[in-house]
Amino acid sequence: MKKRLYVLLIGLFVIGCSDSSLSEPHQDCFCGLDISSTLPQNGGMYELEYDSSLAQTYSVLDFQTECGWSQHIQWDSDHMYQIVPGQWTSIVNPASMTDEDGKGKIVFAVWEEFIGRTVTIYGGFTDDCGHHFVDSVKVRVVDNIE
Repeated sequence: MKKRLYVLLIGLFVIGCSDSSLSEPHQDCFCGLDISSTLPQNGGMYELEYDSSLAQTYSVLDFQTECGWSQHIQWDSDHMYQIVPGQWTSIVNPASMTDEDGKGKIVFAVWEEFIGRTVTIYGGFTDDCGHHFVDSVKVRVVDNIE
């Protein structure tokens, strides 16, 4: 019985150690992060036209890493919205994932109080080599439709 246990343990050890690719980080580090939008630009800044017929206006940001595998991206903004007294919410979803090509999309929204303001939206992640990447975009909220 002891002999079978030793053989089993040695077998599990050999199998567990034979495929080191599962535990090693990806070799493609320094992935980078690039955030962009299809919104129109004015003076190098994106502009989001506020839709006054809605309670809030949504838009999408595109982002890409050069990693070529799924990455968990964290998001934040320099502006928040107070839904009820004491309850604040971010204008951007807090997290997203890239696809297998390193690409993704994230949704953000603004309210009427943001008209005339410029918001900065930040995205960031840490790759398998421990390198931290951050990018940001500035979006001016406008109401040009009369």
